Amino acid sequence: MRRQMAASSLGAVLILALVLFPSVPSHSGPVDPSTLVVGQNTGILITLDPAVVFEVEGAVIVDQLYDKLVELELADGKIRVVPEVAESWSLAPDGRTWTFKIRRGMKFPSGRAVDADAVVYSLRRMLRLSRPSVYMFNELGLTKDNAETVVRALDPYTVQLVVGQPFAPDLVLAILTFPATAVLDPGVVEQHIREGELGVDWLKDHSAGSGPYILMRWERNEVVDMVANATYWRGIPPIKRIIIRDIPEASAQRIALERGDVDVAWNLTPTMRQEIRAAKTPGLAIVGVPGHGMEYLGMNVKYAPLAKEQVREAIRYAIDYRAIVEGIMRGEGLPLQTFIPRGYLGYNPYMPFKQDLDKARRLLAEGGYPAGFEVELIHSAPHPYRGDIALVIQNELAKIGVKVKIVTGAAATMLAKYREQGHQLVLWGWGVDYPDPDALAKPFADGTIRQLAWRNAWMDPKATDLTKKAMLERDSARRVAMYKELTELVAHKGPFAILFQVTNNWVIRTYVKGFEAAAALGTFHFDYTKISKVRQ
Repeated sequence: MRRQMAASSLGAVLILALVLFPSVPSHSGPVDPSTLVVGQNTGILITLDPAVVFEVEGAVIVDQLYDKLVELELADGKIRVVPEVAESWSLAPDGRTWTFKIRRGMKFPSGRAVDADAVVYSLRRMLRLSRPSVYMFNELGLTKDNAETVVRALDPYTVQLVVGQPFAPDLVLAILTFPATAVLDPGVVEQHIREGELGVDWLKDHSAGSGPYILMRWERNEVVDMVANATYWRGIPPIKRIIIRDIPEASAQRIALERGDVDVAWNLTPTMRQEIRAAKTPGLAIVGVPGHGMEYLGMNVKYAPLAKEQVREAIRYAIDYRAIVEGIMRGEGLPLQTFIPRGYLGYNPYMPFKQDLDKARRLLAEGGYPAGFEVELIHSAPHPYRGDIALVIQNELAKIGVKVKIVTGAAATMLAKYREQGHQLVLWGWGVDYPDPDALAKPFADGTIRQLAWRNAWMDPKATDLTKKAMLERDSARRVAMYKELTELVAHKGPFAILFQVTNNWVIRTYVKGFEAAAALGTFHFDYTKISKVRQ
């Protein structure tokens, strides 16, 4: 996701970036206006079973094939949960018992009704399979052991869900938007179950949902082919067929896009997008939206100099954030210095840090290191931009006497070292699993969980307490106030320097319309039904 925006203007921040360049006659219109061809690296795809998929690319495809109990929407620059299969819901005074009223009239392509039985079947199947994404449902007290009792149909169009504690309602609803809650056609799935494996093998490359598209074929490392669902409850979408061609190399995607062989290039590099932007390549447009993650510098407080709060604060004041966002990221990053991104409940636009080397030197002296110290910085390589960011940090810290040795390695090697608290400084990124501040507070603020704060050996009782209380706070206003206090505590006392919020970016042909609306929520809810192709 993409551009430089004033932190004080949330509305401006969430405006979608769409840079258009005039088309040339040879590329003036689509060859087939009903078919969208996407060039994408699909090598990471493992399965298209919604209860199993955990990869971003797979989740985006699953999003086209299934409806979920509830869905996400971006309104007035804020992410919110809206009805989908459930047309309404209520929460009992106990704070644990949720009642969902199922929308009437929805049907699967088989003709079977999308009803309470289908919802209960799908949620219980997901819990019983207990694949990696189930962790967030387990945190709500929903497990494979209690699946038969915590989810049940009260009547053909009413579902009851009982969570383990009176969690913040926004948190429960946000988790229910995850692809694992997709509603499957039980009759279709049951036909393909073998030896009690709940249809996992068949659902790898088939679909059984009520979403806008039906999966026709997935030929691994070749193509994903989807066609419009004629029974889709919102109506048949303008694009009748989506073909995702596997093109692993970014350079090959670019050539295919420029030749008009594909309508969308999913994986061009920042450098390629900058070249297209600078050249104003005819017939192409660049779309960017805020992403669900951030890049940060982690500081392991087990390393003596970094154990001092003044030293960590000195490093935060020594970094040139502007050079990173505008120079290295070329605007494809959003200024962010707290751990909750724009659009989320609890987003805090607090930006206390800009480069101030004199202040950094004073803080370093107060921390007991007036002459600086030596420190090792690790990051994964190859990487599109972390190498350049590491060099900027190395150069800036040298100005206050901190000598940085950069060590790179394969992502798996560096991550293993990071997870074992074996680093001193680490340059890394974090992606969000569900759009609620709890998904950020736990890793960044709660040192009792073996996540980011723990990896940097940072434990703050007040931060841990605030994290746990905010998870249970049922009043949104009080919850936002808690996250304001927590994000500012972590910003100054924590082991991180948040560098920027990531963005998601695509390059498309200019005759592709509606892509910016389809991509408004990034990869959390990519809505191909909003896309059309028009002759110019």
